[in-house]
Parts: sequence; C-alpha cells; structure tokens
Amino acid sequence: MTEHHETSAHYKRVLFTLGRYRVAVCKDDLQWLFQQRVTVRTCAGARWRNLGYCTTRNALLRFQHRFLGVSSPELAALPDTFKAGGWN
Repeated sequence: MTEHHETSAHYKRVLFTLGRYRVAVCKDDLQWLFQQRVTVRTCAGARWRNLGYCTTRNALLRFQHRFLGVSSPELAALPDTFKAGGWN
C-alpha cells in the first residue's frame, strides 16, 4: 500500500533510506525532504518527521552531515538542484 502523506511509512516518493533517515520528494514535486523515522509505531507503521526541505543537493548534504556524520553515494548522485518530475 502506498500513500500520498509525506510522513507515512508507505509514502511512494521515497528516493532512499539511510538507517533512521530518508530522502523523499514532497507531494507537490517542489523539493526534497530530509526525514527522520519516529520511534513510536502505529498500526499503520512507522511515521516520519520532516527535518528539512531542500532544493539543492548541498542543503541535503548539510542535513546528512548534521544527523549522520557521513556522506552517502545515493545523495551524491542527486542533481545539484531539484528538478520537478525527477523522482520516479
């Protein structure tokens, strides 16, 4: 089951997950979301909290370094700036 709610465990626009963090595309196709999994689980699954909204890869890298302390090849592979429609 996929959902259109950005904080859903089943959100369909998730690009990749890095442990307790993930990068997704916002529902309006305007920017990337940097999210953290909330530890409380509901019957619908884990929920995700938005930590940041980014239109550049550099902004995402800052969030990643702040919360993870390391770089990932998935994030490095993203374009320099967000482009609508490039998530699927």
